[in-house]
Order: sequence, then structure tokens, then C-alpha cells
Amino acid sequence: MIKVALCGIGRMGSYHLAVHEKLAAEQADIKIVAICDVEPHKLTGGGTAKVNLSGGGTPQHYGDYRHYTDYDEMLCAEAPDFVDVILPTYLHCGAAVKALEQGAHCLCEKPMALSPAECARMTDAAERSGKFLMVGHCLRFWREYVWLKRCVESGVYGQARGAYFWRGGFQDHRKNPSWQDWIITKEKGGGALFDQHIHDIDAVRWLFGPPEAVSVRARTVFPKSADDIVSAAYHYGDKVVTALDDITYKGVPFGYGFKVNFEKATLEYRDNVLKVYTEDGAVFTPVYDDPLTPSDDAYYNEIRYFYDCIRSGRAPDAVPLSDSAAAVSLALKEAESASRGGDAVAAEQ
Repeated sequence: MIKVALCGIGRMGSYHLAVHEKLAAEQADIKIVAICDVEPHKLTGGGTAKVNLSGGGTPQHYGDYRHYTDYDEMLCAEAPDFVDVILPTYLHCGAAVKALEQGAHCLCEKPMALSPAECARMTDAAERSGKFLMVGHCLRFWREYVWLKRCVESGVYGQARGAYFWRGGFQDHRKNPSWQDWIITKEKGGGALFDQHIHDIDAVRWLFGPPEAVSVRARTVFPKSADDIVSAAYHYGDKVVTALDDITYKGVPFGYGFKVNFEKATLEYRDNVLKVYTEDGAVFTPVYDDPLTPSDDAYYNEIRYFYDCIRSGRAPDAVPLSDSAAAVSLALKEAESASRGGDAVAAEQ
């Protein structure tokens, strides 16, 4: 039996809880034993912040689990095998390290942390504990991005010449706030660069390897935040790669996607549909058959994969900790470039 406990039952935490419930209904060896949040009303489904994703469902069984408002108390009382950390970014390091030191495997929401020092501390704790730590870079479990990865690696359409990634949309931080406004507070969430753009930072490195340098223009819109609009250009010798992330749109529904131009085809993902336009005029949507993506819900795939790793004792190599830490380092390089008006900054290799 895998005893799992969740810490942080806000907008993403409730989404994760629904996925755990679905998996527990499908797999008899999963038992959700406890949920934890500093705001007690969230433990009974009373949270008001809404996730900007479709699917996933809503948790149905809040009352079936023991409730805690103290994380340390939960770890000691429950001795879980698996802790899912879905907290504000500035709390990731401390919570993950405690879970690992208590002998639990840990899935931690992205980004890994806000600094390389915290990333190193988390990696060290995982190595010393002998338990698994994985950061939830969900695009690595997103069907359309996984299919794109296969195209890049196989060369089925030749070499990628250019790529454009984007995400953003209206988020009402007055009517739908994060806890203590952490998402739009630089010291707690890092602004859009760390909360949203980190998805595309990791995707770019995963698809094409580390860039030689990065040039970024950014603008801070919310008073306590940083880099709420980010336009990044990644320097590669043989391709043009850019990403735009913006959390300040007015009224526009949240969205994301990409357009990647290969020698023999263009792949475009928008409105949750991936289309392949080939050089001979064919247009089609792929059939997804990768065992990593059995569902169209990437969070389901991600959490299911981590359970499988725990069962098998196989390290979660789909998201190496070195990659998660490198994404944080590259985000800081992007922030440096933005502070210098878009000057190119060498990326760590």
C-alpha cells in the first residue's frame, strides 16, 4: 500500500487531489491518508481560487482523509510513503526536504525553487534519503508536447528550424487571488517568469538542449511582482526559438501552445488541438500512443508515472532533477537579461 499525503489544497492542490482520487479508484494499492493546508476551510473544499485548466475534475472525498493545518505534525503522525507538495514556490524547498528526511518520496510542483542553492539542497536531500524527488514539469507528460519531442528526436520531418511557444491569459488576482498574492509577489512566486514562463523554459531545454545564450525583454505590471510579461529569444546556432508569456491580458481566456517549423512540416498546437502540416499539403492530428501519456490530462499522466516509479523502484528519469535545477538557473539568466534591457546573457551549459 502506498500511503499518500498532500500539502497545499489551493487551486492546483485541489486539482492534484482529484487526480489522486481518480488513481486511487483505479489502483487498489493507493491510499490517500491526509491533506494539509494552513487555511482549514480549504480542507473541506472551501477554497475560492480556481485553476485555469479544464478537465481533472473536482475532489469528491475531502471528508475521507485526516486533516492537518501543520505540515510537520502531518508528517510525524501519518508517516506517508509519498508526499505531494503543491505549495507556493518559496516554500517548495523546505517542504520537500522535510518529506524526504522523513522517508517519503516527494512530488513537488514546478518550479523546483527560486534559487540554485535551494535546488542543490533539495537534490542533496533526495540523494541522502534514497527516496525519489520529482518536480512537476507537466509538459513532459502533455500528449502534444511529447509528440513534438518524438518528432525532434526522430528527425521524421527533418531538423527543426524555428519554434515559438506561448502561454497566458486573463487572471483576476482580485476576485481569484492566490494565497497572500504569492503568484504576483516577487519574493514568493517570482512573477510570471517563474510561475508560467518556467513551463516553456523547461520545454525549450528538453526539446533542443541548453541554449548558448538568452535575450529577454520583460515588463512588470503588478506592483509587488516581477516580469509579468516575458518575451524570450533563445540562441541556438541552427534554429530560431522564442517564447512569450503574459499574465496581464484583459478578459482573454487562458491559453498556451506552440508552432514549430521543421524542414518538411510545421506543427501547430492551439486551442488544445495539434495539427501537422506537411510539405506535400497533408494536414492531420496525430494519434497519441506513447505509454507516458495514456490520458489527455497531463497531471494524471505525471502523477500516475510517479506512482509507477515508486512501485517499481525505477528513478523518475522523465524529469531529472538536474533539468529542473537548470530551468531555475536559466530563468535567473533571463531575469538578468531583462534587467539589462534585453542584452544577451550566456546560458549555463
